[in-house]
Amino acid sequence: MSEILTDAQLRRLTGAKSSELQKSVLEENQIPYVRRRDGTPVVTWAMVNQSKLASRPRGKALPLGFNLEAAS
Repeated sequence: MSEILTDAQLRRLTGAKSSELQKSVLEENQIPYVRRRDGTPVVTWAMVNQSKLASRPRGKALPLGFNLEAAS
């Protein structure tokens, strides 16, 4: 999944309305972004998810499968 986050999704992800604050939050959380010509950040879900995987502690395995009991 590598679709581009909408402006609303980017605001929700960062908690910031201004592009300067959004870029700051993205950098603090080590989420890569591309700058548009007007300076606003562009982020894909793949960038967000890749950042989450990269920031997990070394040696900690990813969970296997789904916990169907939690869905009840």
